[in-house]
Amino acid sequence: MTRRQSRWVNVIIIALVIILRLPTLLPSLYNSDEGYYGIIANDTLDGGTLYRTAVDTKPPGIYYIYVAVFKVAGKNNLLAVHVLTILVVAATALVLRRIGARVGDDWAGAWSGIGYAVFVHAYRPGDTLPANTEIFASFFLALSVLAFLQGQKKPAWGLMFLSGALIGVATLIRQPSAVTLGAMLAYLVYLWLIPRYRSLGRVLAAGSGVVTGFIAVIAGLAWYYQWQGNLHDAYLWAWAFAVRYVESETTFPYVLKRLVTVHLAVMLAWGLLWYFGIRQVIETLRSFRRTGAIPTEQVLLILWLVLSYLAIFIGWRFPGHYHLAVLPPLSILAGSAFSRFVAEQRRSPQPRWRWIRTGIIGAAALPAIGFLVMAFTVRTQTLDFLPTVQQIVKETSAKDRIFVWGSTPQLYSFSGRRMATRFVSCTHLVGAYASRPREVRDRAESVIPGSWDMFQADWEAHPPALIIDMSTVDPFWAAHPMTRYPVLRAYLANYRVEGVINGETIYRRL
Repeated sequence: MTRRQSRWVNVIIIALVIILRLPTLLPSLYNSDEGYYGIIANDTLDGGTLYRTAVDTKPPGIYYIYVAVFKVAGKNNLLAVHVLTILVVAATALVLRRIGARVGDDWAGAWSGIGYAVFVHAYRPGDTLPANTEIFASFFLALSVLAFLQGQKKPAWGLMFLSGALIGVATLIRQPSAVTLGAMLAYLVYLWLIPRYRSLGRVLAAGSGVVTGFIAVIAGLAWYYQWQGNLHDAYLWAWAFAVRYVESETTFPYVLKRLVTVHLAVMLAWGLLWYFGIRQVIETLRSFRRTGAIPTEQVLLILWLVLSYLAIFIGWRFPGHYHLAVLPPLSILAGSAFSRFVAEQRRSPQPRWRWIRTGIIGAAALPAIGFLVMAFTVRTQTLDFLPTVQQIVKETSAKDRIFVWGSTPQLYSFSGRRMATRFVSCTHLVGAYASRPREVRDRAESVIPGSWDMFQADWEAHPPALIIDMSTVDPFWAAHPMTRYPVLRAYLANYRVEGVINGETIYRRL
């Protein structure tokens, strides 16, 4: 590849990311996750304490990203968050291009980066476009793998330490990112046992560097929380309660339904990438059968892909955005196979190559363009909450607190009003998680012990000026009216109905 071609590949990658994420530059909020991160960031900037005055089951890294952006660009500035996300997605694609070039050639790297830039957007906009944990974690994991491969080349303990530290950062953004550490350690064992490219001493040195870097990041944050006095709260919410959520009850019919309607749908949307990724895996295994050893870097990519894919099955719920975690290794593997495929097919008769090329372009462009059009279509629907926000601002002062019964965190963040309780979503109180079967979530059984006690303590400390009841308009919450819960029913005696906006009932304190 010439230098001019290389520059054009970079331009194409960046242009693809900007075009496919263009809807996020318009006034929009694609899913509630951004609302959760935003209100927790706002609470932190207002003097709150993470995992104590504002809680959710995500690790802290994603909240700190939002805090940093809001501190620079202003509270609740989702446009700034979306601009940062565009930069992160483009940077991830360029890093994957670098890795692909290292394990293959320049064209393999180019197709790896282009593949990621296209297919990271080739699914439902509510899963692919928000500034979510998978987007940021993938960037740090890609950097980690690049540092690891470079450290193998030197070898350099410092690069191994950096690689482990980057996995630690990714894990503090998204917990399952830790499986990449397992992939690296398994790869080092492979180098020692199968091709014997590394001595036991070299393997132990490299492994100790990766593990030490990982532990250093986790331990550093734990020390900070210990100093801050909320280490136990952070452990409960980011780990113990998160595990409870993952292990919460589900049903076989529901799992089967999610496999077909979500998992299979993602696989089909990414069909072209999966075809060439699996093709590369098969070619690598054939090489192992012929020679007894595999090009070593391919082993790392396969382990990374397999473990990332298995992590999708945690909890048996298959949210669409969970699948984004497999894209970095899949894009690199697919890029290598696709590069060889193009080189081979260019030698075939021109009419045949023309038909193949048209089919490939269609398989890549149709999902990306289709979901881009969908993103513009659904954008206005995500702004339905704004009239309620305007009413909240009108009826309260900046010092007042409010309480939203339901799972609509954007009412807090967009109104600029602090939460009366620590719960960014009432799902933690009643177990009504979106990824649970209807018959399970309608039982109103919390998976978090002591949640109502926490709720009462917060309410007594600062009772809300307004209550916004989403159960009267949200079908998901229809089975959970406030009068169903004794604690809330007792508090309602001190409130009167102020009005109804878009079907949402608003109560004012007497």
